[in-house]
Amino acid sequence: MSELPCILIAEDELPTRNGIMKALQTWSEGKINLQVAENGMEAFHYRKTNPVDLLITDIRMPGLNGIQLLERLKKEGLQTKSILLTGYAEFEYARKALTLGAVNYILKPVEFQNLISAVEEAFEENKLWKRVNHDSSFIVPQVLNDSIRKSLVYISAELWNPSLGIKDVAEHIHLNSSYVSVLFKEETGYTFSDYLTRLRLFKSKELLLGTDMKIYEVAERTGFSSSKYFVKVFREAELLTPKEFRNEHKKMMNKSGFGHE
Repeated sequence: MSELPCILIAEDELPTRNGIMKALQTWSEGKINLQVAENGMEAFHYRKTNPVDLLITDIRMPGLNGIQLLERLKKEGLQTKSILLTGYAEFEYARKALTLGAVNYILKPVEFQNLISAVEEAFEENKLWKRVNHDSSFIVPQVLNDSIRKSLVYISAELWNPSLGIKDVAEHIHLNSSYVSVLFKEETGYTFSDYLTRLRLFKSKELLLGTDMKIYEVAERTGFSSSKYFVKVFREAELLTPKEFRNEHKKMMNKSGFGHE
């Protein structure tokens, strides 16, 4: 049985189901167990025999609709955190679903960013990120030292600053910079400069995919000294320029038919 968090997608319309699947595959980079069901009954039977951390279900499905699915799961003692896909006409049903374990609902046609935001919110609420072996694991490494935990919060808050260095961090937590440098590596598994670059790249990818910010704006927001340097570092890490990365992602979403009924 997979130890990865499991997301079950229950959606009877093939284009929407495939689109959601593709979007979550891209977002999770294969580090989440994604399962699909073509209707409510199929989703119910899957959940009866398998652990599911998050259920994404359409309200309107033949046989067993989304609300009936949640009610049946609850009756069986299998209450599962869920996100509802709903049209405007089913808004009242979505409200009812909030009493049955639903943590959010998304209007159709589904927008990529709304979906990802809802899933991330659900994961944060359920502390599921602790179980995800994801590229972002370096942001919340299992740090025991309180000073290093404080330093990670400080780094995140000061990420925009191109001149941020180990001395600034050491000064913030009132320790010697040489000692902090050694302790940081011991606690996180990364040197300070490696961690800082990884974090900047991770945040830049979030902005490239989740906003329409220009490349130079993303570079400024994530603390790169210039857009030229940002492009250089990004290309070395991803084998694509930031613009190519954004365009490839959009192309993938368009090919999947995401958001189209």
